[in-house]
Amino acid sequence: MKTLYLKLIDTFTKDETIKELYTERNIDPVRHVDLYSGQDVNPEYFELTIYPALFVSFSIDHIQNIATLTFRLCYEQLRDTSSMSITTQESLKFFDFIDLTDTILQKMESERFGKLVPVSTEQQIEETVTDEFILTYQASYTKNTDTENSTGTFEDIEIKGGLYTNLL
Repeated sequence: MKTLYLKLIDTFTKDETIKELYTERNIDPVRHVDLYSGQDVNPEYFELTIYPALFVSFSIDHIQNIATLTFRLCYEQLRDTSSMSITTQESLKFFDFIDLTDTILQKMESERFGKLVPVSTEQQIEETVTDEFILTYQASYTKNTDTENSTGTFEDIEIKGGLYTNLL
């Protein structure tokens, strides 16, 4: 998980090419990546969060070798999205943000995780400090099996007897 998480940070907050993809569409790029800990519902428990933000949580099924990754896309929306608004087009740029972020995420792979395959997209309707959409993906997962306590088997061993008596 560490490798994928660091790749998320590098891709969204350090890669200038990715940032340009957002700015070309006149939308703010992701500025903050973090593991999800309820930052959207309890902001008073966290340091200042910079928006747009991407929060990630995950679960891994070790039997089927499948990981489920959930991304919460938080976008500070200060405009009216209603049909009565004169800034509806500007307000709906959040959807462009979601689409572009989804496209980038679907291209992600890491050492232990395969490509992210979309499972669901939801609008967070519970009270949060920002507008939020939840993108869920699945990916193949390979557990690290390199351990110091590895065991194995031997086959075709030839045993010779009488070595002790030959020494006398």
